[in-house]
Amino acid sequence: MLQTYAAVLRGGRIEWGPGGPPVLPPDASIPVHITLLAPHPVLPTSGPAMVAALEAIAAAGGPSGFDDPSEWQRETRADRPLPGRAE
Repeated sequence: MLQTYAAVLRGGRIEWGPGGPPVLPPDASIPVHITLLAPHPVLPTSGPAMVAALEAIAAAGGPSGFDDPSEWQRETRADRPLPGRAE
């Protein structure tokens, strides 16, 4: 007989309820069958609005908050100390 476990699908991840399956090592995989007990909500798409906003920015000459995009990228990607490590 197959075992059934209660779970919630949230943001593309399964959150097991109480009495879920045994914890597996991170590199392990197990085949599962999932049945949705409630209809899946249809999320509105913002694609057309995003296209219109990007076209408006391009028509206005693009972003102008910085002079040299390469210099901005170098500053943004500057090396910084790793969290929790002494220098």
